[in-house]
Amino acid sequence: MKRHIFKYLLILVSMVTIGLSSCSDYLEETDPNLLSSETYWRNLNDTKSGLTATYASLLNHYVLNIPEESCRADMGWPGYGRPSPNGGGPVNWYYHTYSSTTTEVERKWQALYLGVFRANQVIEGLEIIKADMTEDNMDEWTNQMGEARFFRGLFHFYLYQTYNNGSIVIREDVPLDLTDFNKSLSTAEEAIEFVREDLLYAYTNLVPRYTEAKDQGRITAGAAATILGNTYLFEGEYDAAKPYFEDVINNDEYGYELVQDLDLMFTQAGELNAESILEICYNVEYRTELSSWDEESLWSRWASRTAGNTGCLTPVWLAYAYKSEDMDPLDSRNYYEDESNPGVSVLRNVPLRASAMVTLVEDEQTAYYGGTVTENTNYTWNGWGFSRPKKYTNHDHLTEEAESGGSSNNSEKNVTIDRLAEVYLNLAECILKTDGDVQDAIDLINDIRSRWGLVLLGNANGDASHTYNGLAYTADELMDQIMFVEKPLELSNEGHEIRWVDMRRWGITAEVFEKLSNEVYYAIDYSFVSTNGTNKTLSRASLVKSVPPGYSGKTAIVDYEYDQSVLNYNPAVHDYFGIPSNETISNSNVN
Repeated sequence: MKRHIFKYLLILVSMVTIGLSSCSDYLEETDPNLLSSETYWRNLNDTKSGLTATYASLLNHYVLNIPEESCRADMGWPGYGRPSPNGGGPVNWYYHTYSSTTTEVERKWQALYLGVFRANQVIEGLEIIKADMTEDNMDEWTNQMGEARFFRGLFHFYLYQTYNNGSIVIREDVPLDLTDFNKSLSTAEEAIEFVREDLLYAYTNLVPRYTEAKDQGRITAGAAATILGNTYLFEGEYDAAKPYFEDVINNDEYGYELVQDLDLMFTQAGELNAESILEICYNVEYRTELSSWDEESLWSRWASRTAGNTGCLTPVWLAYAYKSEDMDPLDSRNYYEDESNPGVSVLRNVPLRASAMVTLVEDEQTAYYGGTVTENTNYTWNGWGFSRPKKYTNHDHLTEEAESGGSSNNSEKNVTIDRLAEVYLNLAECILKTDGDVQDAIDLINDIRSRWGLVLLGNANGDASHTYNGLAYTADELMDQIMFVEKPLELSNEGHEIRWVDMRRWGITAEVFEKLSNEVYYAIDYSFVSTNGTNKTLSRASLVKSVPPGYSGKTAIVDYEYDQSVLNYNPAVHDYFGIPSNETISNSNVN
């Protein structure tokens, strides 16, 4: 399947540097920047090549900054070392000491505007060849224009979410001279209006689904609807957001559905599954001459940059929350057969959602790099800590990351930016904030919880096949459940700043840091029987809220997370990045 997917993306290997100011020597194709636009753009094959370069903009790791954004929010501990991180991870993000001159802040700005520039090139090219279109190829022209405008809108939206309270530079044309480059900042209102115009065009004109394997991974109307809905949700315009989320969930033409086969969640087998809405495709077979650090390469560093010593290791609150979720005793998936007592079913050590998302020392039932999570993860109370994210690692089909592309930095695992579960939770929020129908919102949340085998929220109302917690939720109480449980646990370390933007728009960032800084956990020994039958004990590897009575092993107190973060966090300084210094220096109309 991977090979078929990349028939479309493979054009990227020859055209990926469209729009770059310096061309790599290995490209045989003529750089369109050296030709006039009228000369280069001749047909839909040319514009499709330009589109592929636009898609390739997502390969740039600085677009998402996953470990940095995880640590900036409450989704990551900055790498190796406890209680003081010393492994070279994103410490400044965790402690909130980043600024407009921080590397990731500057390079994200550059990466996003490069994507905008590439999209504008395609839009210009499509306008040039429009007069030559026939009835047979006008549909393809329209779809390509929808893709180009989707990306231009998306990249501007990412900029709007991230910088200067939304006041950014709108670039709707390919710059021809210095005057075009030196554009002034727009207002935030102008920026979001521009974003929505592009996304609405994409939503109206893109196909709902592609039928050929070679086109899997291309942008559809469903992706446009998702992002368009988010543009309204993030501004608190729930009535405007709601129809787009309903369309994504209920429109059969898109073909989206919550994945029930958990072997397809965050695994190689599950790439581009029915839940995926926007996904970055990687491959280690092409462009192998590029280094791991080349932002045009087709492999990813996210495996090592999330679960390695410089990554965003799982903070204790999140690890404990995952392992503490209540499993539904009526769901047979929550049981395994005890090998020492054949025929006897035993409740799993940790919930299925936890097993899919993170490593936990208790997770003896889940395979991990050819062994088990318990045996194949380093758990050290003063080093690696107690848990790592799994969403970006190749734990399901490799025995070590270096098997992928010859380096732990060369992963071909796809990265999902947006998926259907996010839309379910966003629609639940919209429902609570509009008509207040709590049960409808509960039903959406329970659809997600059910696929993980978790106890469902609310009352059974005659359903004898699932276990419910029996609580009667008010709209405010259910909103708290979304903010502090469902969304962070379902979407941890995912997407474009999902958790940070959520905390900011909900106004809970300081509250979250304050709460987490006051929490105390204890790490105690964990004993188990290894796969070769040996009794083993891992010292201070298991997190608890209180030491069990009669426990006589070693104990480590974990009471230091977010202590400095809560002191350093300043909404006026940290909620948005300032305009990067590279822009203020090069653009005379921005200061």
